[in-house]
Amino acid sequence: MKPASLLSTAFLGIVSLSHLLRVILGLEVQVGRALVPSWMSLVAFLFCGILAVLLYREQRRA
Repeated sequence: MKPASLLSTAFLGIVSLSHLLRVILGLEVQVGRALVPSWMSLVAFLFCGILAVLLYREQRRA
């Protein structure tokens, strides 16, 4: 696996797990005066997680 691909996969995995942790712990995120709903973190968890898995699988085939 190329170093850039490995770094990207690790970064996406960490971001994905961070979003999941936010939902589990019930942490609130506020941008300006608006609260960011937890469901957005669930979407981001799925999106980043799927990208990390796809990138990992693609690099393992090459």
